[in-house]
Amino acid sequence: MAKGSTYMRGLCIVLNVLLAIFGVILLLFGIVANSDKAASLEELTQGVILSVGFGLATILLSILGMYGAYKEQVLPLLLYSVFMAIEFTVLIVLAIIATLAQPKLKREIEQSYSRITSLYNTEAVFQREINKLQQKAQCCGLNDYTDWENAIPQSCFCPPAYQDREDKCIGVPKFHNTEWIRNAHSEPASPEDTEYSVYKMSCVPILTEKVMNYLRILLGILFTLATIEVAAVIAVLLLWYKIHTRTPGTDFSRDNNSRTKVNDHSAVWPDTDG
Repeated sequence: MAKGSTYMRGLCIVLNVLLAIFGVILLLFGIVANSDKAASLEELTQGVILSVGFGLATILLSILGMYGAYKEQVLPLLLYSVFMAIEFTVLIVLAIIATLAQPKLKREIEQSYSRITSLYNTEAVFQREINKLQQKAQCCGLNDYTDWENAIPQSCFCPPAYQDREDKCIGVPKFHNTEWIRNAHSEPASPEDTEYSVYKMSCVPILTEKVMNYLRILLGILFTLATIEVAAVIAVLLLWYKIHTRTPGTDFSRDNNSRTKVNDHSAVWPDTDG
């Protein structure tokens, strides 16, 4: 095997190993993002499908590329180049569209959360995730605490010795006054009727930023993957060219003294008879 061909083959294998790693990363990212029940929205679900789909396709194509490079077979290398070029084109177009549409996506995500007007009637899994977020981010409800109706959870309550209590907390009347709890625009209760203080900030901005961070991470992985794909396709095409232009009937081997021997099977030997 020619030295240049050997180096190119090694480069192809290394690049496809990197592609396989990024394919696994995309696959795992999609699984992790899909398991986040608090951030489960249509926009994120589309990103999860994109991540899992490109992850699986990249893994399969990288295996094909490694096989073709290791065996130095022309057909697998050509198939790899064609399908990888198609994946790269689709990937880069979708990534650019998603990057340019980020402001619009952010507004749509905010509107999607704002349309959920009752956390009290949502699934228990979603409620648990929102409770964790409220306790960690010091927010209450998607829009405000009235999303919980008359069952405001403990995670909404400001601690008694909370430092920014006046700025970040709001007084809530006793639970028997359910009409005021449901209607945040009515007159506030007097101090003597107030029993609890809850966080004033809504959780929508925090959830929106969480989903946007998922999408930004996904876009970063996709653009990095696209860069490696370009390098891999170029390397595979160069390897294919070296294989295609190799002189027929000539193979390269090494003897025991590590000296290169050229065996030309197409040489014409002189006739020694007579």
